[in-house]
Amino acid sequence: MKKFLMIGAAFAAFAPAAAMAQDAGSWTGAHVDAIAGWDQVKIKDGIAPGTDYSKDGVVYGGGLGFDYDTGSVVLGLDSELTGSTAKDCQTITTTTYCLKTGRDIYAGARVGVAVGDARDTLLYFKGGYTNAQFKADATTGTTVVSSSTDEDGYRVGAGVEHKFSDTMSAKVEYRYSDYGNGVNRNQVVAGVGFRF
Repeated sequence: MKKFLMIGAAFAAFAPAAAMAQDAGSWTGAHVDAIAGWDQVKIKDGIAPGTDYSKDGVVYGGGLGFDYDTGSVVLGLDSELTGSTAKDCQTITTTTYCLKTGRDIYAGARVGVAVGDARDTLLYFKGGYTNAQFKADATTGTTVVSSSTDEDGYRVGAGVEHKFSDTMSAKVEYRYSDYGNGVNRNQVVAGVGFRF
């Protein structure tokens, strides 16, 4: 019981500070986002040598972040966990090869400028580290051979985010990710965020 009382007291002490962080026009505070959009994955020699893989799909997932508004610029840290429906299969002689994307982990930073009289629209650039999983299956008759690989890379992007209230915002963002060795992806996503 004491633990619950201590947690309640800590929350009561934190709540006014969180409210102050969300003063009108300020972007300071944490946020949780849900995102979805277009995903295009390109892999040189993806299915077999000489057969480049390029497939569109839907990217979906969520993110966490924190922004600090200095008054002139907004500095932020953000992270994401996403998946994608991008998948491609090709049959070469008697074997069917399928390549699909798995989860993608991102962690990075962003810097932006709040515009408008109410400073409720943020224009920003972002960049950071990404790790993507790719899965491959080769099926010959009833025999299936599967493998997966995790690829490290970098991501850069730009976007615009608009606050509809102190607690709700929406954004549109373009980002490019490069994993080396001819593996890259383009994404355009929309997101809805809860800010606190």
